[in-house]
Amino acid sequence: MLTSKWHTLNANCQKFNAAYKRAKRLGKSGENDVDYLKRAQSIYRDEHRGVAFSQEDAWAVLRFHPKWDAPEQVDLTGDVPGASQEDLFGHDARPRPPGKQRPAKKSKSDATASTGGSSASAQFGELMEQELRLKREAAERAFEAQAEKDRTLMRLEELRFLATSTKDLDEDDAYWIKKQKKLIKNKMKNDLGDEDDEDEDE
Repeated sequence: MLTSKWHTLNANCQKFNAAYKRAKRLGKSGENDVDYLKRAQSIYRDEHRGVAFSQEDAWAVLRFHPKWDAPEQVDLTGDVPGASQEDLFGHDARPRPPGKQRPAKKSKSDATASTGGSSASAQFGELMEQELRLKREAAERAFEAQAEKDRTLMRLEELRFLATSTKDLDEDDAYWIKKQKKLIKNKMKNDLGDEDDEDEDE
């Protein structure tokens, strides 16, 4: 008698569990368990010719049992020696869901692959660091080249200013131009060193 009752309860609860999961998948934002239960009751009633699911209390207990979502069927016969699960409860109407196979043990190659992932990220980090360093060096070289170009242009301007004649200028303007020429010459001497001074002494 217990076996036949369990067989019926088991089958009905599994069907309702499927309806509940479908109701949850169809759920909208802001809905809760009460809404899912109402929708599941409606789905169950539609699929069973208007018969309502009446074993909600039993389902509320069973739904949290590992058997309902476990990758493999849980053995409930441990306390009854020599009895199989089918002997006690009848055929299980709910087969193992597709894709819910027992997870395989990690092999040595899987472990290597997982550590390979961290070494790949380390290599990626090194490549990024090297690329940033090369970009920084290129930017520094470009800055130095631009600075050298600016210095060359400044020297040309200074040389052009040194070639400016003061003979057609009044005394006041000539004084300031000569003073500026003297500053430019002193700067050039500092830049080039004392070689020019030795040449002038000869």
